[in-house]
Amino acid sequence: MGLPEDEQRELDDIEQRLAEDDPKFAAKLVKAPSPHHRLPPRVLKLIGLLLIYVVGLVVVMTGVSLSSIVLIALGAAVTAFSPVAIVVRAWRTRGNDESSV
Repeated sequence: MGLPEDEQRELDDIEQRLAEDDPKFAAKLVKAPSPHHRLPPRVLKLIGLLLIYVVGLVVVMTGVSLSSIVLIALGAAVTAFSPVAIVVRAWRTRGNDESSV
């Protein structure tokens, strides 16, 4: 279902005036968003860290509900040591990046 002809002409006129007044802004409006937009690596790492932490907590809760010491210990280890391992890895990588500059 399209617009009536007079409304379409009015919108085309507004678009043309906008392109004449502020071409940069008009170009931004016309430009389609990239379908391959990716999140920054830092955001992806943070999401991964949170997911690992949540998985560890779920394993702990499952262990508690099943009275399984093995699951409780496994969940506690994942919850405690995975974030530490990720932080240590990031710290070491950052140290290497600074020394190469």
